[in-house]
Amino acid sequence: MIQVSVIASKLNIYTLQSVAVSKDNVIVPTLDGRLLRFTPDGKSTSIVNLVEAELGVPFGIIEQEQDLIVTVSGYLPQHYLLRVKPDGKVETIADLTQRSGFYGAPFGVTLDQDSYLVTLSTDVVESSSELIRVSRDGKISPIANLTKFGNPFGLVIQNQSIVVAQSYGQLVRVEKGEASAIVDLKAQGFGIPFDVTLWRDRLTATTNSGLVVQVDENGKVNTIADLAKAKYQIPSGIATFGKDLIVTTNGGFLLRISE
Repeated sequence: MIQVSVIASKLNIYTLQSVAVSKDNVIVPTLDGRLLRFTPDGKSTSIVNLVEAELGVPFGIIEQEQDLIVTVSGYLPQHYLLRVKPDGKVETIADLTQRSGFYGAPFGVTLDQDSYLVTLSTDVVESSSELIRVSRDGKISPIANLTKFGNPFGLVIQNQSIVVAQSYGQLVRVEKGEASAIVDLKAQGFGIPFDVTLWRDRLTATTNSGLVVQVDENGKVNTIADLAKAKYQIPSGIATFGKDLIVTTNGGFLLRISE
């Protein structure tokens, strides 16, 4: 039996923003530029405001040894991959501005051993996009062109391949530089995936139809929770927290999903 509980509400969250877990806390990026640290009982502290620091709005976020690795998009345009220390100090890992271009933006980020995997659109309107690798010292190398699947959002590593949530509705697997669809969630009526994680060894994604869905090894889709129907609105970020799931929604909710 799935149970959904509210950790926090009235947060300023955009549907393309992820969520991260760091030690026993949850880190939520907000549309006004803040990274908020929440305890499981809902107490919050602000780590940093990246808009006030003139770096941009945070989108993708992942924890690495208590640091936070964050993609940000500004308006000049300016796009970065950042490291945020626990005390709020910000370091630039890579300037992604030239890569994303005037009409693009970086979205998801995850760790792959000692480097970072980043999804970015080179033109959001035209849906041209790619998956890149960024080394710890900021060197950028392309992995795969994802344009045929639209804009790329959240991503996760599964069995040494990379799975990306795409704006045309697919979860896409990237292996050896080649991208192929695992499942077309939109075509099956589940909506467009925004973010994806591994929960109980299965791909688990948020979608724009208000659902949290799980995909098994055969590509069969199962609905975990209908958050829109439960009046939490559209889920965006998703991450595992122990045996549970953490989900943010554009209704401003930070949720915990458990069995």
